[in-house]
Amino acid sequence: MVTRGFWNVRRGGQWYQIHEKRGRISSTGDASTYTNARRLQDNLTEADRAVPIPFPLPLQQNLNYIYTLDLDSAHLTVAFWHREEGDSAPGLALTMRRLGLDSIERPADLSIEALLNNGGNPLLETSHEDMLPGEIEYDGLEIDIGQPSSLSELQHQMFVDFVYQWRVFLDDHTLWPDPSTPLFRRLCIAILRLAAWDLEVSSEGSITSLPLGAEDFPRWDSPASEVYWFHGYLVVLCQDLDATTSFSAAVLKGKEFLRNLDASRTAVNCILVSISEVAMILLSADQIRCSAVFPLVSNSSATQCSPGFRILSYLLSASDIKWEGRNLSARENSSTNLPLEVYRMVLGAVEPFDVVSFAQASFVAQTWYYSSLPQFPNMTIHHLDVSIPCCGNRHSECRDGVSCSNCYVWQHSECITSNKHTPKSGYICSRCRASEVNSDSPPRLMPGAIGRANLHVRRLEGCRVFINNHEKALNLRTTSPAVMRPELRFMDRDLTSTPPNQIDYVVIFNGVWSGLAYGLDNLRSETSV
Repeated sequence: MVTRGFWNVRRGGQWYQIHEKRGRISSTGDASTYTNARRLQDNLTEADRAVPIPFPLPLQQNLNYIYTLDLDSAHLTVAFWHREEGDSAPGLALTMRRLGLDSIERPADLSIEALLNNGGNPLLETSHEDMLPGEIEYDGLEIDIGQPSSLSELQHQMFVDFVYQWRVFLDDHTLWPDPSTPLFRRLCIAILRLAAWDLEVSSEGSITSLPLGAEDFPRWDSPASEVYWFHGYLVVLCQDLDATTSFSAAVLKGKEFLRNLDASRTAVNCILVSISEVAMILLSADQIRCSAVFPLVSNSSATQCSPGFRILSYLLSASDIKWEGRNLSARENSSTNLPLEVYRMVLGAVEPFDVVSFAQASFVAQTWYYSSLPQFPNMTIHHLDVSIPCCGNRHSECRDGVSCSNCYVWQHSECITSNKHTPKSGYICSRCRASEVNSDSPPRLMPGAIGRANLHVRRLEGCRVFINNHEKALNLRTTSPAVMRPELRFMDRDLTSTPPNQIDYVVIFNGVWSGLAYGLDNLRSETSV
């Protein structure tokens, strides 16, 4: 049987990926695997296919093994698929074992049996503290979100699609152990960009590379610091917000960053972000107020938008956002009042990269930017199936509603109760009440959980949008267009019965492809209006 994979090798602080022909690789325990490990220790330059990479790349579903040889730390890590005894979940679990190079004396030391018996498990080496209630107390900060908009629907769907596309990187926690690692910073800034709609949309499908393969990785830039400003908020990257010491360290890091700022600034809004959690804090000279910690990327985030992202997208892109009762646009004074049609013309005329800068130049422009669907000309959304799952109707006659205090999904009052009145706080939706009773999966993001939950699962239809008076589905593209896949012609020579799978929109982060590409497809019954 042909086995496939590759080598990650680090020497002198630089990572390299080494591919054999056609991606083939020898199995664990094979003599050639032992020989290759020894040869790479002696002279990495002998490998003519060594390609520099910013971090080690993970095990894909269509591969068998990844050998990660860290010559700087003198250990070898083998990633493979394996089912532990008593594991009844579908598919095989992501498994890793790590050995010191001095303990590998013969090929048999690299067999699956030897790895399972003698190797350490790096997926379990990053221990998480339990929260210690009462050890450190901060004043509470309530987070309340309003009714989602059409833009919210796109953002929530793109977040789910982003997690799905990059699930192999999110599943391997050894690739982003802390905020100092490049992948940690890149994943965090990507999520923030989606939440703030700080991105470009292009129709150039040629820049994509689908499906994402073993040589693909997040290539966009990220801030070099772990503390930075982003759309008026101070962002602090954190390793683990569920740990008391990590949370407190993040708060102190934010205070240290602000120490030299103008003392007249009354308060600073901060976002504490780890990949799996997010929290909000309000820093002032005499007080620190903290929100609860919300899940950001969870085991189910490839199919359901998380509470943390719903909150982030509201705070960063709601057109009527208020923080602590202060409307920022009220501070802006201008002697010139431009008609909204002018803003629409400007937003439609400037280049995608410039439109974000234009929106940030004025609170009025920002309000118009976030109340529209920027960079999607002639597109409207009438159904918010992801953002308002109760009915998906943004134009409900009864605009009164409430967000669940657990998952922060918005629902209309008329959809959940007969008297059209719901409590403004403390409401728990029926789905969350049922999950509390029937929950059989841990809430914390578990290694390998996202990919395993999406094995052989067909993606649901994307956002329902209207283009030129026709309702379409804006679907994520995970493979290339049909005309670029010659293998499809063996079954359908003229591709007459094969969906075209064309790419209409590509999402870009500061000039670099985000891994997200979309196409417009017909619904089962296309609607004209």
